[in-house]
Amino acid sequence: MMGPDDLFFLEACRSVGKLAAERHKQADIDLTPEAIDDLAATIVYNISSGAVFPLDLALRLRQAARDGYLESITGKIGGLN
Repeated sequence: MMGPDDLFFLEACRSVGKLAAERHKQADIDLTPEAIDDLAATIVYNISSGAVFPLDLALRLRQAARDGYLESITGKIGGLN
């Protein structure tokens, strides 16, 4: 059985982050770092259907969504690094 710590969920968060960034680029929307963090939290919430995860897992999923967003915006794997 697939759990929330499965690689699928990390990749899903990253992919949705990238998709959100593409839509924001098309609409000429720039987000602050805080807004990107909020967006990442929303992505995790939506993908998990509102389930509450342990803090370490939630942070990894949020980081994956944030990395996907930044990767799409900057064109660099890993975002700004």
